[in-house]
Amino acid sequence: MCQCPELAEILLGDDEIISSSPQHPLRGFDEVDWNPSQWACLNQCPECGQLWHIDIAKGNQIGICVKVVDQAAWQKLDTTYARVDLMVQKHGGLTFETCKWRQCNKNCVKGLAFCPEHAYFEMDIKA
Repeated sequence: MCQCPELAEILLGDDEIISSSPQHPLRGFDEVDWNPSQWACLNQCPECGQLWHIDIAKGNQIGICVKVVDQAAWQKLDTTYARVDLMVQKHGGLTFETCKWRQCNKNCVKGLAFCPEHAYFEMDIKA
């Protein structure tokens, strides 16, 4: 039974998680396309036709699945800041402490000494 309309726009998960979880709502979707430069595939719900960007499992990266409107939108999709937001959420949000990166005045991610951008892009903290 299709759950696409009730699902959030972004879900945690990647191709390995989906294939190993019998109850995952995106399991059994048809692969329409893949993009090795994005480490992702485009899958489609066989019931409603909803398209989903699904990450291919990769190292320390947080895997995500994103609803997309069409193939053209998928080709232009940039999931970078969705990943930064997920990393911040996974750590419990932000603190009132200031980032330790030189000349940065942004708030730190909880449990880290850096703001979201410096933690993700400079320190390579993806999870």
